[in-house]
Amino acid sequence: MTQWNFEADYFTACNCDWGCPCNFNARPTEGRCMGWGAWNIINGQFARVSLDGLRFALYYSFPGAVEEGNGQACAYIDSRASPEQRAALEAIGTGKAGGGIFDLFGAQLVSQWLPTKVAPIEFEFADGQGRVAIEGFAEAQSELLSYPDGSVIRPTLDLPHGIEYKHGLMTNARRWWWRDDQLLAHYANKYGAVARVRFSEQGCIG
Repeated sequence: MTQWNFEADYFTACNCDWGCPCNFNARPTEGRCMGWGAWNIINGQFARVSLDGLRFALYYSFPGAVEEGNGQACAYIDSRASPEQRAALEAIGTGKAGGGIFDLFGAQLVSQWLPTKVAPIEFEFADGQGRVAIEGFAEAQSELLSYPDGSVIRPTLDLPHGIEYKHGLMTNARRWWWRDDQLLAHYANKYGAVARVRFSEQGCIG
């Protein structure tokens, strides 16, 4: 298997309530899972191909709980990437290059991959607040959680054995939408999380 690794800032959101029941082996809030993640790579390598500064995103849709499979998915690759970089990011995202959660979702739980899309991807975050935009397909806004009186809170989630991230800041996905073929969704005030992650072909390593 090709050796690869990257360190990235990561944002994820889904259709579940804050905290996401899936993180605690519970049923999804709506009984189904419509979730996605975006990675802003700080530094990385796929064999001899540099991944520094690139971005990619994955969208998953499962009719029931994730572990029940039968999902649909699509990979979105940074338009700034060279052909070699695009191939590397697609191999990682779809699970063809290992990577723990990428392999689990991509090779085992997703039954239909839509054709990979190449598009400009914006990723702007500071202290849990920011946005992700995939031109022509998706957009999301994240903000810090707060009490009704406006007091800002910063709950974190530690998952020592996490396959997606090990330590995440819980946020409010104030608004997110997705429009791509049959992958259609529009939600407000749902689960969001921000994390600094490290991955290799062995999975989430930090």
